[in-house]
Amino acid sequence: MNAMLASDLPLPRIGRGKVRDIYAVGDDRVLLLTTDRISAFDVVLPRAIPCKGQVLSQLSWHMLQATAHIAPNWAIASPDPNVVIGHRC
Repeated sequence: MNAMLASDLPLPRIGRGKVRDIYAVGDDRVLLLTTDRISAFDVVLPRAIPCKGQVLSQLSWHMLQATAHIAPNWAIASPDPNVVIGHRC
């Protein structure tokens, strides 16, 4: 199974974190893409964990939806877990 170490979308990339890549989508929205990269102690390790990005995204989406009634947040949409972009988990 392949792991996604980097993304290359046809959108303007405005940032890259240790595990997430940030793309501009229009003038007022961003896309956070979570990769399978591993970070520890502020270092990105050379190997990756397949499907780690999908799990992190689903966990973040769940928690943002579960707490939205307490504190409104930035989350607008998340793809269905069965959407495959690049590789299959």
